[in-house]
Amino acid sequence: MTVPPLDPARRDVLDVAPAPDLPHPILGWRTWRVGRRAQRRTDLIAPLAGLPWPSRQPMIAFCASPTHSPPGDRCGCGLYAVPDPGTLDWGPSDHEVLGVVALWGQIVEGTRGWRASHGYPRFVVTGPGIAEEQRAALARRYGVPVHRADVPPRTLASLWSEDRAVADALRQGSDADVAALLAAEMPEWERRWRAEQASTEARACRRSRWHSLRSVLQGR
Repeated sequence: MTVPPLDPARRDVLDVAPAPDLPHPILGWRTWRVGRRAQRRTDLIAPLAGLPWPSRQPMIAFCASPTHSPPGDRCGCGLYAVPDPGTLDWGPSDHEVLGVVALWGQIVEGTRGWRASHGYPRFVVTGPGIAEEQRAALARRYGVPVHRADVPPRTLASLWSEDRAVADALRQGSDADVAALLAAEMPEWERRWRAEQASTEARACRRSRWHSLRSVLQGR
């Protein structure tokens, strides 16, 4: 499909306000990495390509192939997003963040989500490891909400995948709706995360004890 270019500075467009002559942008989940070094701390960086997304202007996809413009039908180029956050790929960095992106321009739909020629963040959710000062700087630079979560973003993506109604409400909601839903549900998500952590630690402890006991028995 082809969607006319949008201005990411216009919140009415990114909030998908009704417009008779303007198709809705595609809203999907994706990840970014935030910079650790001082000169990169206000950058949202594509985790695989390592490229920073520009602020206050669209990210425009690039492809090295001279035969087509992104996203190509038979190429993996383009800006990615998915409807189900549980299908996202995560890298090893503990500075990866989760968010919703608005996609427009040329768009190709695949089995997991979409690839587009143009995109811009709609909101971002960081984990507890990202400082308040860095979140505020990101919000100022990109002009979008940057929310703090008490749960790692990768865990949030898994929890939201189990409750697609919540995931879709966040993906498609207004800024106020997203903020209210995050505030209301975060204690429960944190409780479930800590319960899973405790269960994982208990299983690891039992395995360790069993291996120790087996070593003792084999040594007799």
